[in-house]
Amino acid sequence: MSDVKKRIVQIAKMLFAAATVAKVITIVLMVVTCLQIAAAFSIKVPALTGFFDGHISQIESVLGRSTVFEFLFRTANLNAMEPVYAKAIELFITFLSLVVLLFYISFFKKLIGRIIEEGRPFSDDTARQLRKSSWGLILLVLVNPVLGLLLFLLLRFFSLVFEYGAYLRSKAEETSRIQEEVIVSLAEITENKSEQTGQHIRRVSEYSKILARQMGLPEEQVESLRLASTMHDLGKLMIPTEILEKPGRLTDEEFAEIKKHPGFGEQLLHNVEGDTMTLARQIALEHHERYDGKGYPGGESGEGIGLEGRIVAVADVYDALTSRRSYKDAWDPKAAYDEIVRCSGTQFDPRVVDAFVAAYDQIDAARRQYADEHITNKVA
Repeated sequence: MSDVKKRIVQIAKMLFAAATVAKVITIVLMVVTCLQIAAAFSIKVPALTGFFDGHISQIESVLGRSTVFEFLFRTANLNAMEPVYAKAIELFITFLSLVVLLFYISFFKKLIGRIIEEGRPFSDDTARQLRKSSWGLILLVLVNPVLGLLLFLLLRFFSLVFEYGAYLRSKAEETSRIQEEVIVSLAEITENKSEQTGQHIRRVSEYSKILARQMGLPEEQVESLRLASTMHDLGKLMIPTEILEKPGRLTDEEFAEIKKHPGFGEQLLHNVEGDTMTLARQIALEHHERYDGKGYPGGESGEGIGLEGRIVAVADVYDALTSRRSYKDAWDPKAAYDEIVRCSGTQFDPRVVDAFVAAYDQIDAARRQYADEHITNKVA
């Protein structure tokens, strides 16, 4: 989850707690108002009559005096009305205003709960709901003009904020979609560079997703890794085809050339903006680093290698072992599994290997689902 979304959720949690407290207070005031009405009609409520005798004026100062009641009192000659009925009318209008207030607190609490759950507060639907709901504050305006008008304007303002936020979100989603299309296109170009790699990129992407999910990464991060991992071999575009497709073992000079592809990938993605592209650049550079520091190109080790790079390293090697190449036959999946486990703590991060072992059934299913046509490995 991005830092902005984390802050949104944190603020939403605080507002949710405040809305809960406000809801409880409003319900208490509604109960108190009902009891005041009962007291006004001399309906005795045990243990509460004395309370009202000393505290009614304080409660009125909190709730405010009904503007509607004042208007009726002055224009309809309610001076002649029995005080008990006049008081009851005022309390009833106050009670209705509290009902309206309770509705809006519940509405906001539900809205805030959705923000906490989804981390996506802005939508056109929410903006429309806010605009429609604002008209219900007319009753509250009649009871307390200042509070009612303030809340009405506040709802209208937030409806505009949410509408603009929805617009920005749609633009961000469009940008993400375009970025994904670019990533897929680059991955396809890389794959077509060497026909012998088959669906290697797709399988590494699937394995990486499975491992990340098994390790408990947030779904947003899992999806970003799935996309970014498709470009782990982008630097091979800069490697001569005759080296990539050479049958038999490479010479030391040819292998030294192959080892340049992580750096080439980082260079190709260096000036590309976007979270996924930044992650792709990191993975392209680090996916051949080793946990013990004996990898390349930088000789990074342990936590010095990004978690995503450590995940893709396992996915990449497992697929390379179980795939046929011009210079080797495909390993039996069980032998490749044993090799990954054997290299835990040396070539690979032990935590990633633990996830590999725990999710191996899913990984093996993905291997078979996206198998190259010429591969006829038996199920491990």
